[in-house]
Amino acid sequence: MTINIIKSVLFNLHFYILTFLLIIVMSPVLILPFWFIKIIARIWAKILIFGMKIWLGLNLKIIGNYNKKKPCIIAVKHQSAWETVICTSIFDMPSIVLKKELIYLPIIGLYFLKGRAIPIIRGNTIESLKKIVKMAKINLKKGSSILIFPQGTRVPLNSSTKDYPYQSGIYFLYSQCNIPVIPVAHNAGLFWPKNSFLKYPNRHKTKTVTLEIMDEIPSGLDKKTFMDRLEKSVENKTRKLIQEESYG
Repeated sequence: MTINIIKSVLFNLHFYILTFLLIIVMSPVLILPFWFIKIIARIWAKILIFGMKIWLGLNLKIIGNYNKKKPCIIAVKHQSAWETVICTSIFDMPSIVLKKELIYLPIIGLYFLKGRAIPIIRGNTIESLKKIVKMAKINLKKGSSILIFPQGTRVPLNSSTKDYPYQSGIYFLYSQCNIPVIPVAHNAGLFWPKNSFLKYPNRHKTKTVTLEIMDEIPSGLDKKTFMDRLEKSVENKTRKLIQEESYG
């Protein structure tokens, strides 16, 4: 346990100090063209991947691919801060649907705005949903795909969708934008549980954190068909990735 605490402290110091230095040193990109923010996203992900490797002994494995030239909605399982960082790089700085409070974080909130983030107030009111769609369509025209966490929040490992249901807001976005959805699953919750300072690298049998990009869900499906397919795709694959890597 003591070794795990030490590893966690070193990893957190590495990640948060280097993140702080990154956003301070690279702050001039906030007034430069958008593609510069993509470079920051790649560096941020490299900071995380390098920290995983040297302090926790964990590798990253990405399964699957998607058409980067085709606009889409990326629906990602949300278990920790890990997937937010990794996905900004993997998906070439998508427009992230996130809670409004994050925009008010000092300096880093400006990076989110520069990255075309879509801030929302919790709750699927029709007004907030229309605002999300309006901003999403603007960003899609600019060439950005949309990244959303369909359960609306980070969820504990192996939690039930009855306790954390898939929000209907993603269907509203999907139907109004009329573009496909890419389901994404991973097992990062094993080593980085929700709101946990401690990290648990020994929960991964092969010392590999896996993220899988699945086949797209085409546009035009009715609500029930779409929601069922999305939930089953993400939940079944997440469960499989966790079971394969976990000691049980």
